[in-house]
This record gives sequence, C-alpha cells and structure tokens, in this order.
Amino acid sequence: MDCFKKQYKDYQEYINHQKGKLDKENYWIQGFDENYSKILKERLSDDFMSCDLKKGNVLCLGARLGGEVRAFIELNCFAVGIDLNPGEKNKNVLHGDFHDIQFPNKSIDIIFSNSLDHSFDFEKVLEEIKRVLKDEGFLILEMAYGYEEGTKTGPYEAFHWAKIDDMIKLIEDYGFKLIRKGRIDIPESGAHCVFKLK
Repeated sequence: MDCFKKQYKDYQEYINHQKGKLDKENYWIQGFDENYSKILKERLSDDFMSCDLKKGNVLCLGARLGGEVRAFIELNCFAVGIDLNPGEKNKNVLHGDFHDIQFPNKSIDIIFSNSLDHSFDFEKVLEEIKRVLKDEGFLILEMAYGYEEGTKTGPYEAFHWAKIDDMIKLIEDYGFKLIRKGRIDIPESGAHCVFKLK
C-alpha cells in the first residue's frame, strides 16, 4: 500500500512528539473537542440505528481530551479512552498507547478512533485492535482522505495513506468486514467507516 510515514529517530522521539499536541500553543483543541463530541454523537446514533451494531463497552484510541468518549457515554455506552497525553484530570481518558493496549484479549465490544494517522506502526495498531476486540466486535474509524485525494498532513500525523479505499482494503485484509461507509467533513473531509470483525 502506498503511504507516507514521518521519519523519527526512534520510538521515543515519536512518543515525545505526539505528547506535545496538548501544549499551550494548541489551545484550539479544547473547542474542537466540545464541537466534535456533538457531531460524533449524531453519527454514532445513525450507526446504532442502521447497523447490527449493539451497544456494549467502548474503547476510544488516541482520544485526546475525550470528546469521542463523551459521545458514546451520552448514547448509554460504557466508554473510556486512551491517549499518550490525556491532559490533567481527564476523567474520560487514561494514559495509554494504542500500539500496546493495556486491556485483555477479547475484552472490548467496540473500538473507535479518528487518530490512526498518528500511528508509528499502523499494522501493530491493527494487531492490537484485533487482539482486544471480542469476536464479531466492531471497529469504527474516521479517516481523512489520502494525499492522492487532496488531503495534506498536519504536524502530528505520522502516517498518511494515498486513498481511503487503500486503508479499507488493508483493514479488511486483517479480518474485518466493512458494513457502513459515509462521507464526513468534520474534523476533516473523509469517511466514517464501521467494520465488523469476522
């Protein structure tokens, strides 16, 4: 698959860089978080109505301040997030690394992320997702269009694909089946995809 990977000296340099996203100069993230939570709740409501997706426990990967976690909670799910830098006093997000998820095998019903473009090793992240998801669990991803589709990377994106359909194929090659795909414009132009683990 054609992709772009940001070059880091080593994994620790990657970790240090990703943790910087909540530095004071990134104050905009607070407003983004509140707005995104409302928008995502509407999309997730549609998912619960239109897919055979059943409510259960939810793990949000790369959840920053927890807007996505709150969206699931408002839909009556038990939800928690992990992030390399969840900020101080974040009741919704625990410190964690989606390359090495701290939860047991087959323990999660639904995994959500809009942060896969922040992964150092995307295939390792996919392996971890597959490990912790229950049989026939759901993976909900929001992905920006690829660089061949006009999207440019920002300062914290470490991994960028050529086209969204390339990502969908790779995810399906890992044993997932796409059951829903819809266009999104926030936080970026791209797709909201629901996969089921086969």
